[in-house]
Amino acid sequence: MYFKHTNRPGFWLGFIDFFTAGLFFLLYMPLGGLQNELDYILGRRTQRYWVAYLLGIPTAFIYPLVWMARIAEELKAKAIEMGIEGPYTSWWHMFGWNTFGLLLMGPAVATWRFFDTLNKIEARMNEDSRTGL
Repeated sequence: MYFKHTNRPGFWLGFIDFFTAGLFFLLYMPLGGLQNELDYILGRRTQRYWVAYLLGIPTAFIYPLVWMARIAEELKAKAIEMGIEGPYTSWWHMFGWNTFGLLLMGPAVATWRFFDTLNKIEARMNEDSRTGL
């Protein structure tokens, strides 16, 4: 699979998502192809974000935060496995910035690191597919 979006502006995506209370990612995950990319990279069908979002309503949106933190940890493991240099996203980076850093634009910082790791993985996979590795 060739990835077209290896330079997503994670900080701004996180900023927009924060001010739309997660509604932005409800559209961006399926329409931007992000959900399919995560499935391909992680080698399994991940839970759909809209399901996590709906489960977040009765849980004060803790569920989608934990869902995203789990995906972040899996991306970190994939980046390490591929030999990509950090810094990486991680469970604690995603969860910590989205909770303890909430008043300091933490969600945007967490999303920036998430997409930075994702962009590096996708760029490496594109490079590997071109060189036949």
